[in-house]
Amino acid sequence: MKVIIIEDEARAAKRLKSLVQELKPDLEIAFILQSLKESKEWFESNELPDLIISDIQLGDGRVFEVLETIEALPPVIFTTAYDEFAIKAFKTNGIDYLLKPIDKDELSRAMDKFMNLNTQGSSLDISQLASMLKLDKPTFKSRFMIKVGEKLKSVPSDEIACFYSVGGDSYLKTNGLRNYSIDYTLDQLEDLVDPSSFFRINRKVILHYSNIDTIHTWSGSRLKVEPSCAIDEFEDDIVVSRERVKEFKAWLDR
Repeated sequence: MKVIIIEDEARAAKRLKSLVQELKPDLEIAFILQSLKESKEWFESNELPDLIISDIQLGDGRVFEVLETIEALPPVIFTTAYDEFAIKAFKTNGIDYLLKPIDKDELSRAMDKFMNLNTQGSSLDISQLASMLKLDKPTFKSRFMIKVGEKLKSVPSDEIACFYSVGGDSYLKTNGLRNYSIDYTLDQLEDLVDPSSFFRINRKVILHYSNIDTIHTWSGSRLKVEPSCAIDEFEDDIVVSRERVKEFKAWLDR
């Protein structure tokens, strides 16, 4: 069986591919598509896959624009950050969905379900689904609950300067220079925070746009970032990883 992944976030696509290969090593990942334009061109010139795993909101629009044009549409598993109310639309169409961050066990169950289907284009009405989802954009976490001693505290996302990882543990730092331990990994946080405000510059740091003070060119075509709220836990320079430089520049220029 052949699978197509449609996901515009490179790190999310890589993780999803890894999970699929781990869960179903006999499946072939035929291609990873990163935009509506690329998806339209691919489906126009290639044989349909047996399964599509797709994010809803891509950088250049919603994936429904592509799926609506496909006759005998294969089973689709959507990955989404839409809230629970909007998810009702998926249930009425008898399809499956996965909320981000993707849970491995839920992905496994969804794939088992669709691998047992023998027909294409069953009852999936993409036009109806698209019309039922009227939200302009996905929803992201607006605050994080953290523990301070024996008390709980809620920190609004717009007061967070950065997230970072040290020694396998994750922390958030507020604009007021307070550090708090959190129960999410940076991989999970990438899917939970608004990508227009936060960017993961390397495997250890996610910065808020307002916390970027100065950017310097660095060795090996990399970039060094000086945050307004310094991360004292790092003795080394905070450097944008080489593979993320192009994406980081595009994010700054949005």
